[in-house]
Amino acid sequence: MNEPSRDVLSLWPAIEELALTRARGLPVAELLRGAKALAYDSGSETLKLAVETQQLDSTATETIRSCVGKACFQVLGFSPHLDVQTSTSSRPAPRQPEPIKQAPGMFMTRSRLPATADFEHFVVGPSNQLAFAASKAVAENPGKTYNPLFLHGSVGLGKTHLLQAICRKLLTNMQKVRFISCEEFVNQFVQALKAGNVDSLRNELRDADALIIDDIHFLAGKEQTQEEFFHTFNHLYQLGKQIVLSSDSLPRDIPRLEDRLISRFHWGLAVKIEAPCTETRMAIVRNKAELRGVELPNDVVTFLAENITTNVRELEGAVVQISALSGMTGKPVTLALAQEALKHLIKSRPTPSRVAAEDIIELVCNHYAVRLNDLLSQRRTKNLAFPRHVAMYLTKELTQLTLSEIGHFFGGRDHSTVLHAINKIKSKRLKENDLRAELERFEQQLRRPA
Repeated sequence: MNEPSRDVLSLWPAIEELALTRARGLPVAELLRGAKALAYDSGSETLKLAVETQQLDSTATETIRSCVGKACFQVLGFSPHLDVQTSTSSRPAPRQPEPIKQAPGMFMTRSRLPATADFEHFVVGPSNQLAFAASKAVAENPGKTYNPLFLHGSVGLGKTHLLQAICRKLLTNMQKVRFISCEEFVNQFVQALKAGNVDSLRNELRDADALIIDDIHFLAGKEQTQEEFFHTFNHLYQLGKQIVLSSDSLPRDIPRLEDRLISRFHWGLAVKIEAPCTETRMAIVRNKAELRGVELPNDVVTFLAENITTNVRELEGAVVQISALSGMTGKPVTLALAQEALKHLIKSRPTPSRVAAEDIIELVCNHYAVRLNDLLSQRRTKNLAFPRHVAMYLTKELTQLTLSEIGHFFGGRDHSTVLHAINKIKSKRLKENDLRAELERFEQQLRRPA
């Protein structure tokens, strides 16, 4: 077994810190903060985690697996199987959200925001300058400048940071700022439906001074939740209350989202956050290192900026990993140490050029002459199913998205559907020379530097 496998338990503190970074703003953040790595079986590559709670639903379990799995990949160079178990301790176990009983606590407070979740700690560059300016304008003049403000872009580019910065600024003058991930909003709505207490949740949302929702694309395909959100949006908008939303794509590109919601999301300003340029990435690395009290030589800063090009969160994770290795070995931070700390992460990248799910989908749509909305729809005709399977396969091969994340990207499908599509293309690739050659051309085209 290789060295990273043997060191899984000793490296858990670094893995936990990266997992918590990914879980910011999600309901599982508190659960992860108390999680413990109990054992690692090198034969089955299974990591056993204990989470201090009496009950863990499937959504929370999958979210924990996603956050920890990605953190493991950054630290270890591979993602072990995760056996997530519940446990109890002397402290009260975190309870599932109860919107009716805990209504006052569901509004955001400054103490619940990360210490660096403000505009001062956001590194501005050409790729995010407009989003930063719009966010600041909204925070300083809520309900009047851009309403709603809709931020969109790939994962790890700073959307959540800007939402939290807006929230922190608004809380200086407002008491009821409602900041929530869309996943948590959907879960609470479902719980309220089961309990027959939708009115209480509805009143709480509509009494907010400002409503900020992260990852609004999770509304895709959820008809009842979309209906509820539509009326809540109208109510707050008519009262001049600020609404801020984030998504991985433009409203019109979110599959199975009602036209009336798409229209309202475009009433204000929609701003895309692009991947940062090299200079901005270098500034981000220096900023993250300074916050952690880590001194990075210039060649290390350049190394990180040139090799991690599309995800700010991964840049932060790289700083954490370098710092952890330096602390555990007692060695100073050098280029050689940085290369050793990140060898699995850097080596695993197919190319230094960007390969994004959006690029894969665009290429597939153009090649097979299908429309984006049709590709992401629930229609299963042969002329759509095959290109969709190809796109899912390429996304799994060329990006670090999990099966669940790919499923969300392709119209809210579950991970088993995605796995079936990937295996189907893998099987065809082995048997059909023409398809194998076609897939290789796709991969070469996507990996080609822009």
